[in-house]
Amino acid sequence: MGADKLAAGGSERGIGRFCIGWAFEQCGHLRIDTHTDNKVMQKLLTSLGFTKCGIIHVIEDNYPRFAYKKIK
Repeated sequence: MGADKLAAGGSERGIGRFCIGWAFEQCGHLRIDTHTDNKVMQKLLTSLGFTKCGIIHVIEDNYPRFAYKKIK
């Protein structure tokens, strides 16, 4: 199973907020994980109403990630 990724260079503000908001409106239930040192994404997710629900490890690199979720 693959994962979709969202990345931006920082030159345009609001892209992450727009994309996550759009995806949530499509399904009403999202789970997003982010590296533990990605404070910008953690702050964004919290501001969008996501709650931290655990820590995951992926096969590719065994680097822990925080998991967040939001349900309508």
